[in-house]
Amino acid sequence: MKRIVTFLWTLGLSALVLAGCGNASFLNPGDKLGGGGTGEIAESADDRTDEIKDDFSDETFSDLSDNTSADGAVPVTPTENVYTVSESGIYLFQGKYGGIALGEDSLQLHLIFDGAEITSSGIALDGSGHKKAEVVLTLLGENSVASAEGENAVHIKGTLSLNGSGSLSVTGGKNAIKVSKELAIVDCSLSLTAENHGISALSVSASDCKIDVLSAGKDGINAECDDGTTTFTTAEGYVYLKDVDYACKTKGDGIQADTVVYLDGGTYTIETQGVFVADTAENREKYELSADDFRYIRSGNDYQKVASDYRGGSLYALAQGCKGIKVGEIEYPETTDSDKEITVTEGDYSILIEGGTFTIDSTDDAIHANSGNLSVGGGTFSISTYDDALTSDVLTKITGGEITVTKSYEGIEGGYVEITGGTVNVTAQDDGINAASDDASVVEHIIISGGEVSVDAGGDGIDSNGTILISGGETYVAGPTSNMDCSIDSDRGTVVTGGYLFAVGPLGMVETPAQNSTQYVVSFAKDRSIAAGTNLSLTDGDGNAILSFRTPKACRSVILSCPELEQGKTYRIYGGDSSLCEFTVSQIITTVGSSGGIGNPGGMGPGGMGGTRPGGFGGGPARP
Repeated sequence: MKRIVTFLWTLGLSALVLAGCGNASFLNPGDKLGGGGTGEIAESADDRTDEIKDDFSDETFSDLSDNTSADGAVPVTPTENVYTVSESGIYLFQGKYGGIALGEDSLQLHLIFDGAEITSSGIALDGSGHKKAEVVLTLLGENSVASAEGENAVHIKGTLSLNGSGSLSVTGGKNAIKVSKELAIVDCSLSLTAENHGISALSVSASDCKIDVLSAGKDGINAECDDGTTTFTTAEGYVYLKDVDYACKTKGDGIQADTVVYLDGGTYTIETQGVFVADTAENREKYELSADDFRYIRSGNDYQKVASDYRGGSLYALAQGCKGIKVGEIEYPETTDSDKEITVTEGDYSILIEGGTFTIDSTDDAIHANSGNLSVGGGTFSISTYDDALTSDVLTKITGGEITVTKSYEGIEGGYVEITGGTVNVTAQDDGINAASDDASVVEHIIISGGEVSVDAGGDGIDSNGTILISGGETYVAGPTSNMDCSIDSDRGTVVTGGYLFAVGPLGMVETPAQNSTQYVVSFAKDRSIAAGTNLSLTDGDGNAILSFRTPKACRSVILSCPELEQGKTYRIYGGDSSLCEFTVSQIITTVGSSGGIGNPGGMGPGGMGGTRPGGFGGGPARP
């Protein structure tokens, strides 16, 4: 069987130091990795994922979609004044109005907009004083609402449901749509412009609709729990979008939720446009920034993230978070009430993506589960970001989908990273795949058991502060050109038990997998640089190609492993048409070529710094 991967870009510098290899003391492959391997950690995360999915029902969408009848509606005569609704019922608005206000607290209203235009000197649709109100807004034809400067365009203190076959253009001097309880949207089309959030609600659920946030000074969609919330619940603080066409341009987050973001199908075009500020005492105070926030340097009109120990010149920070998709911990109000116990745990927060088409161009992280888990089960992703592409504080798990990261500081990151399926192509300025955590109790791991993974990294290609296990799938790594980084780097060792592995990089910090791997591994070191663009291939004794890789940058180290390798048999590594070496597999880790330099034997030496080192810009992988 022949495995081929091609990198289209070329970039590289020759490595300077000879390689070393050795045997490392490492956990047996069957043992739990990092204080809980794919059995313990992933199983609990999978259970939590299933529980969250069960909490969301599409029955509400179906009922709301059917509730569009205008039968019995009371026509409201157009007026330049504010029309006050004082009784529950069905009301039809056609023409121009100076505003709509709810006059009672417990109203149950079905408002029908059919060619309605509401322009207000205050709040256009005002239910801000009535927290028990339940409002259904059906859209027929084209409609618009606009508020005064500093005012929400639509503000409902109770619940709001939007449906119908029509559209609504909303211009908010503050938020475009503000709902203090639940917001549900089906079928209709929304176009939003806001000084603050496009949509802000206790929770947001939507299906088969179009939401276009043309511009927002803060988040496109924002779901926050009540201030008094102390226990994790999927009843609030979530965003659930099913088959939604969502687009946004924001200076804040594209989608932000306190507890859960669950995306199932649809199209997502998210652009966040962060504002950078210089490191001054005034900016630190104004934007509540600390020294750790200033991680960017300016290059012309652009900005580039740098390592935390950068000392090269003026630094900048983002004035506010502007991630593509984010779940974050609840910010609880300060309290002196000793009986008010906060019981939320970090494993509760989640981003679940089951499918959809995602185009994310973000100044901040593209997809970020803060204090929680990130699960990608399907979908097509095109990601460009100044920071991390997919990141979580606990587990980042990919089971399917097609993920292409064209630009990132670090590509895929988590306390634990597990890839069981899908196609993953990562280009990273620093580490390509990184397992790192600020929690001292976490012993990080990276497990690749399936899928097709391609990494082009300026820092370490695959880097774990704990362990790395490759047990299946196809993994191709174009590591750095710097001798201070390598293609595979782990603090506690790397084990290979299956799958296809082809990793290239410099010699200065080469780490070979551990001797207690169960699949044969070859570590080849070249005495001189292999040029960028060279097609490297492994052939058997009869000249049949087994594995092939076109390196996008110069390299001197090659690490490869595949099921076809057998003890006692002879193989060759070619660079183009030239034979680089011939070797016979003699043991689990067979070393070939130059040796004796500054190596990292089996992962027990330095490494695992978790993305704290600066690196160059890598190229981008692409399959033929």
